[in-house]
Amino acid sequence: MPAKGFLGEVREAVRHFYAVDMRHEVSDANIRGYLRAASQIEDVWQQVDERIAAALAQGAPPWDAYGRMRYALAFIRAARTHQIFVRELLAADAAFDPATVGYLPPVTYDQCNALCHRIEPDLRHAVAALNDPEFTPDIALPLPLGPRVESEEDCPATHLQGVIAATHEVREWAAGLIAQYGMAVAHAGEPVPAEIAAHVVALNTRLAEADSALRFGVDLVGQASRGEASAELHEQAEDSLWNALETYFLLNQAVALPELLRPPVEAFPSRADTAKRHGGARRRRGYRDRRIHPGDLWRIASPAARVQLQGTKFGGDEMAEMCEKMGGVLSAGAQQYLDEVEVAVTNGDAYMAASMANCPFEPLYRARRQIEIAGATIPAGREFHWNFHRGHIETAPRFGRTQDWQECEE
Repeated sequence: MPAKGFLGEVREAVRHFYAVDMRHEVSDANIRGYLRAASQIEDVWQQVDERIAAALAQGAPPWDAYGRMRYALAFIRAARTHQIFVRELLAADAAFDPATVGYLPPVTYDQCNALCHRIEPDLRHAVAALNDPEFTPDIALPLPLGPRVESEEDCPATHLQGVIAATHEVREWAAGLIAQYGMAVAHAGEPVPAEIAAHVVALNTRLAEADSALRFGVDLVGQASRGEASAELHEQAEDSLWNALETYFLLNQAVALPELLRPPVEAFPSRADTAKRHGGARRRRGYRDRRIHPGDLWRIASPAARVQLQGTKFGGDEMAEMCEKMGGVLSAGAQQYLDEVEVAVTNGDAYMAASMANCPFEPLYRARRQIEIAGATIPAGREFHWNFHRGHIETAPRFGRTQDWQECEE
């Protein structure tokens, strides 16, 4: 059986040292595994397009042909967007420094990991919609892009380049789909309903607005790369790029779902809308303290901590000590917090900003708007996490930062 050569082992060790110890990067093995598992996206996408083409060939009006595949089209394009977003982030990082291929900056890893976890649910819904003529989604549309993970400092240039590349590609899908649909409507051979004509105009209007945001963001990134932008302009560049990508993401879903671009009918927010803004619809379940083992705490840790520390002696010792300090019990309050944060992140009301350095190395979040989590009101812009040592939520305008993982608090 052939063995790995000594020189190859040395090169790998040097590359690992350079990427992990000097640049503080993490392995991308899990990310690439998720991408390989999503290989069927192209096949499902092609089936959706073929169904639409067949309906048009049989004489169905374009708005009906697309409407039959509206849910499958929305979900498969969402899955594809998350997949390509991850691929472009990996490609941009690899192109910048081939010596660190296989490793990613923490913010890029965390963003990729968050997006990868969105692929499977979107793909599952697309397959169900494709095969069930009576399919009705069990989640609200439009689907939100993300969650967005932001760096506590300026994003690496490679990360921004990956965002730009992903935005351009998703933009081309949206523009192509809108143009294809518009041409089909124009050549329908029958009167076009007024709401369909208005929808085509709305699609192109939103596309032009997103194009402007994309160009603005790209220009600001160009200034930042030359050292000509302040931290404020750097943040504006990220926001502008993300806003453009969110709009393209929406348009890919809205081509066959005109209602997604319509303004809300209610003059006042419903109780459900209010609940969503303040942390999302609560999971209707009773919470009670439950027994846990040290290994269970890795589910609480941030993605970067799991990659860097799980399986190491330091990580194992710290989790064992933490579990002992918790009395081997995950409290009802902590469980409620974990559930409600998940809902807030899914709704776009909060995002992961960093990882807490102390065991159990849980994610640190920042609220986009005022929300209520586990009975605590968190103002917009505040950072927060659940302190597992003290059993309550902690908030601050901004927590301090460090590059190192630290031992359990006393």
